[in-house]
Amino acid sequence: MNESLKVLLLDQGRQTLPFLKSLSEAGHQVFIACNTRVCEGYFSRYPTKRLIWPSYMKDREGFKKHLINFLKNNDIDITLGLGDISADILSKNRGEISKYTRLTVPEYSKFLQVTDKLSLMQYCMDNSIPCPETYSLERNADIEKDERLQYPLIIKPRRGIGAIGVQKIQNPRLLKQKLDGYIEKYGPLLMQEYIPQDGGMQYQAEAFLDHESNMKVCMVIEKPRFFPIDGGTSTANITVDKPEIVQICKKLLEGIGWIGAADVDLILDPRTNVVKVLEINPRVTAGIKIGFAAGIDYADLHIKFANGEDIPEIENYTLGVYSRNIFMDVLWYIFATKSMRKNTHPPFFSFFGKNTVDQTISLDDPLAGLGFFLNMSRKYLNINYLKEKIGSST
Repeated sequence: MNESLKVLLLDQGRQTLPFLKSLSEAGHQVFIACNTRVCEGYFSRYPTKRLIWPSYMKDREGFKKHLINFLKNNDIDITLGLGDISADILSKNRGEISKYTRLTVPEYSKFLQVTDKLSLMQYCMDNSIPCPETYSLERNADIEKDERLQYPLIIKPRRGIGAIGVQKIQNPRLLKQKLDGYIEKYGPLLMQEYIPQDGGMQYQAEAFLDHESNMKVCMVIEKPRFFPIDGGTSTANITVDKPEIVQICKKLLEGIGWIGAADVDLILDPRTNVVKVLEINPRVTAGIKIGFAAGIDYADLHIKFANGEDIPEIENYTLGVYSRNIFMDVLWYIFATKSMRKNTHPPFFSFFGKNTVDQTISLDDPLAGLGFFLNMSRKYLNINYLKEKIGSST
């Protein structure tokens, strides 16, 4: 057994579950920071200690102060941010926080280059990396005379999480009418070429790079179902072999000098049959359990990275691993058309199989699934939240 370490996880969601299990089984002491007791991380059997902290969603500054005070008074070897906001806090305050603990996030200038979607798309366009045509969208833009993109088009926040703020706009009149309101609500925006969803399969690439920005791992996931149904959080994933996506990610991530974990979102453009980069999330995907099921221990990669050890090159992983988020997959089924239900693959009612896993439900950690169900029920039974979630991608 390797040296026992004290590891702090700053997230409570489903991406923490395989990390908690792997780190615990490796003999490490694992602390998890939650903003509520009603969540999958708190319900899991694997944390050594459960902490209730302020929510970084509501009070980033308060969370940061709480984190630094905790690290000053506790001997934590490694701190991991597995979500967008926690990774942002660690990267932005990397200089101060790294005095007390080891981190796996890049410097903030690199972090901003990736999380600013306009900056990332500009890098792709400048370096012949396939991506949707993308341009800045200003408040005083002469929308009706701007002919750079055809309608419908997509507008989205330059910095944002998931599908929040993503809007499909049918014509310039509608954009002109709603632009000021969107900017007030979401901040700086970009406009982007719309890629048809019919025949346009979406993918994720779960990459990991060493300290010299050499890509050591790149697992590709196909995303056949989403909620909302026309583009949102994936509800079902399957591991696939796509060498062309691996090469795109290698050129992109090594080119920008990224280190550590990166979740690259891509889409197949059915008009050209070309896979295009949509964005990079500076952390592991929420459904990273599929990677562990496919034979890649991403928790161990983070520990090796934080300790300055060599990152092994992993080219092979189990193909055809089917992972789903059953709670959100049920929502997909409710809102999907008959044709979508009939043609989806793997089938919606395929619940069992050698390589089939649920993101939160498992026999070895049964209460974690209950925590997730209670947390999501509280969120999605809020009608206003559900309306915003669905409306953000229509």
